[in-house]
Amino acid sequence: MHEIPPEIKGMFIEAEMAEIEATSITLGGNTRRNPIELAIAWENSVKKIDADRGLPSSDRSVWSEHDLAGTLFLRDHLEKALQQLPPSLRERMERYVAEADGLFRSYTVEDPEHRMLRVADVGAQGRKWWWSRIPGSGPIAEDLARY
Repeated sequence: MHEIPPEIKGMFIEAEMAEIEATSITLGGNTRRNPIELAIAWENSVKKIDADRGLPSSDRSVWSEHDLAGTLFLRDHLEKALQQLPPSLRERMERYVAEADGLFRSYTVEDPEHRMLRVADVGAQGRKWWWSRIPGSGPIAEDLARY
């Protein structure tokens, strides 16, 4: 597990942290993650995609549209995990997640052509707002221009 950021630790007392950490969902196989782990992973992924926008697509470290699809599935899992928390804990976790959501919105644009749905091979029904956004610039935007 990642180190828990002080921003999260400061929002909850020890018993609440334990309750959140005990609330986990299955991602596939036997892999289970709790809302804190998923929130940290979402935040790190959002920051990685943002940082990659300044790199050339020839840089072998940049993520592709398929990594973005994985990140959007990660956000789906995070949403599912958040919904399993009691309302008071969920609301505070959502405040933390809102910062990464805001960063994601800041560098993405609407995707009226639903390119990410095609990349991920999923339907639009029931998909949340993050599935309708793509980076406005950078290597992933260049990848998606080919769709």
